[in-house]
Amino acid sequence: MAALRSATRCSCRTLTSLPSLSHGRYRASKIFHQIGSHPELRLVHEFPFIFTVPNFLSAAECAALRERAAGRLAPQTFDSDAYGARDSQGCVLDEPGLQAKLAALAAVGENQLQPLKVSRYAPEQRFTIHTDAWRAGPAEPGDWFNDRRRQRSGVPGAPIAGVNRIVTIFVYLSDVARGGRTRFRWTRYDECEGGTLGRDFYDAPAPGHGRTDLENGSGGDVVSIRPEEGLAVVHFPATTAESGGFTDYNAFHDAEPAVDEKWIAQQFIWSHPLEWSRVLDAENLLPRREF
Repeated sequence: MAALRSATRCSCRTLTSLPSLSHGRYRASKIFHQIGSHPELRLVHEFPFIFTVPNFLSAAECAALRERAAGRLAPQTFDSDAYGARDSQGCVLDEPGLQAKLAALAAVGENQLQPLKVSRYAPEQRFTIHTDAWRAGPAEPGDWFNDRRRQRSGVPGAPIAGVNRIVTIFVYLSDVARGGRTRFRWTRYDECEGGTLGRDFYDAPAPGHGRTDLENGSGGDVVSIRPEEGLAVVHFPATTAESGGFTDYNAFHDAEPAVDEKWIAQQFIWSHPLEWSRVLDAENLLPRREF
């Protein structure tokens, strides 16, 4: 599906000094999972909702993860039917202690967490526009992430329709002075295309057409987060299963090209426990243990 670019550029506001907002609108939301509390939890953007937690991991914990991942890195792929391009390296790690901490922050059972990923971006490596929602199949007209199919046939092994990745927590494992920022640049993804799912999505979630300006963003706020060692970022790729599991296209984001080396841990959290081997490819599964 070719990217469609609007004839008139929409105005953007770049947020690099992130505000601290009241949690009231998020807590009142009926369509997104409600995460737990944390003394350092800050809401830095509304619609889509984005939280940060400074110093979620210590410098020693970050160094240990980098060391454990360093010898296992392999090229990472992406959904070849979607937009993105990616050239980082990564691996999955068995980290039950860290995953318990992540599950507590997300207020979910540990069995809802797929295996933890750790990624390394060398200079000039990047990950262009993408979302962490689970793609339910090839695009259909007006439904780029095939959310309607999610309603018809669900996810393999899921107990109900609408199951999706509903929370992402990623934690930066290194300070990055130059490049490598995570940028939410599509916070009004279809406004410039005459669509209606910008802010209206949060009142009546529905499938989206996926058209946007891939290179320049979609207007609205640009939330730009510079990696700081131990900083956790929380966002919501999709609504709850009970709300349909609809992909929130406003949560599209990218990793700008690295200048300095960047390390990051990514935790994808599902609405329900699943048998991961039925849903994920080998790249996202823990290696089989040999006895």
